[in-house]
Amino acid sequence: MKKKPTLTVPWEITEQMFLSEDEVATLQHQLLQQEKDIDESRQTSRYVDRLIVELLLHSGLRNSEICHLRVVDTIVGHGESSLKVVGTAKEDRTVYVSKGTSELIQHYVSTIRPQCLPAGADPNDLQQPLILNERGKGYDRTALYRRVVRILTEAGLAERASVQLLRHTYGFLAYKRTGGNLLFVQKQLGHAHPMVTAVYARFVDHPASDLAELVGGAKGSTSKVASKGAAASRRKGVR
Repeated sequence: MKKKPTLTVPWEITEQMFLSEDEVATLQHQLLQQEKDIDESRQTSRYVDRLIVELLLHSGLRNSEICHLRVVDTIVGHGESSLKVVGTAKEDRTVYVSKGTSELIQHYVSTIRPQCLPAGADPNDLQQPLILNERGKGYDRTALYRRVVRILTEAGLAERASVQLLRHTYGFLAYKRTGGNLLFVQKQLGHAHPMVTAVYARFVDHPASDLAELVGGAKGSTSKVASKGAAASRRKGVR
């Protein structure tokens, strides 16, 4: 008899491969301060720096996926606080983002992005790339990667600077802040198998006694949340 194939984790991560909560807060503060303190002629560039980092931190998109994002793929194009990831080598998917991230995108599209467009370009053409470079064109993977490395290096993260650092940070924070919702994080990141997403679990400590109480303790807020989720599933026709 042939042996059944075994699933193995294809890669591992260490704590140096993602940012902690405090490091994320520090990075965001630094980028905001740089944008405020810089001379007016460079404010547009600094805003785009912050937008790129915030998008990566709050969506976990891959380098190529950020490059492929069009205006129509954001809340500006479809009215939902999400990003439509289409036309990449990976499976198309919808990545949900916070309202704060969508507000940042909306401000960029309405106020900052028109300043980046080349002469004669239509600012209302939603099929064009969301993030534009200094020449008013969309980014390719190499150019965007270099920009992210430059931004993170200036923020004191030279030895760890990469797009993947921010993607891993999203994976870690998404798993932690959702209480270990593996399926949500897997879908957001576009992982083919939950075993890949599960690498973040070992960095999040949920005391066993607390988890046991949630499973077998007295009914409380947890059961109410579960009831609401079941009701929502029934309304959608899920059985």
